[in-house]
Amino acid sequence: MEKHFISDEWKLECQGHENFEFVDVNLNDDNLLFIDPCLLETCSSSWAKSALETMYTFFNEFYEAYRENNQNLKYELLNHAGEQNATHLGYGHPGKGHTAIGLMTDFKLLERLIKNIKTIGIPQDIPVLIPGFAEDGLSDLLTNILHKELNEFTLNQMKKHGINSNGTSEFYYWNSQSLKWELINRPSYLYMGKEILVVPKNIVRRNYLFGAGQYFERVILERLREEEQIYDSDGKPIPKREISKSLKTDDEHWMYDYVIDYSEKHNDALSEYHKKLHSFYAEYGKPMLDEDLDKTIYFKK
Repeated sequence: MEKHFISDEWKLECQGHENFEFVDVNLNDDNLLFIDPCLLETCSSSWAKSALETMYTFFNEFYEAYRENNQNLKYELLNHAGEQNATHLGYGHPGKGHTAIGLMTDFKLLERLIKNIKTIGIPQDIPVLIPGFAEDGLSDLLTNILHKELNEFTLNQMKKHGINSNGTSEFYYWNSQSLKWELINRPSYLYMGKEILVVPKNIVRRNYLFGAGQYFERVILERLREEEQIYDSDGKPIPKREISKSLKTDDEHWMYDYVIDYSEKHNDALSEYHKKLHSFYAEYGKPMLDEDLDKTIYFKK
């Protein structure tokens, strides 16, 4: 299908992300970018502060439901948190994992982990500890949680570029005051009869920097080397890659298994990772450059 970007649909006179505050997605395809909660936390705008409050209150309720093993509350929280295609970000392949029951199946392991790892508590912990639930799953979840904020951002961008609403959309959003999903009807922009949500360009990435691999590499291996005083014959610390090789098994999820086992025995390791996340992102995880966004969006084959 022919490429058709937001800038085409809105008949803007230019392309290129240096001209926009939003991701100029191709409306006829999926765009392999994902909303990154760490990038959202680095933003200082009033919009971002509101979005953060919404995100934090949802995950506070989410983790509390798992601590209490409240099945009804889990279902209620996840019932409006499935796949979300309005942003045209991610892979866009529906399946059982995008329903409340499917998500509860995906998060089954969390029922045990939440009891044994008392320091679980931020959105980033899900990709770190749940195999198979990475960028696409968390980005979809965040899109639903932040639906109202993204609708407001979209309307703001439309106003800025002189675009009128061409319809309304009814959707559930997470109310950070009442702490529940609520149904509202808002002005929106429709493409082929479906709502379009544009996303701030400074909160997306192709891949998350955080995950089981980074946690294992930057926290657990460091601690192992210190705790066990692992040195070579010359008294020099053995490279972390050598320690990693010695721990690796043939199991596909060996690293997740090790990360979980270590965290259950040392809850403070996950707390240490939480504290280091922002410094990791300050060093390596700044928002994508406009040129990189252009390559990802406009030059996808």
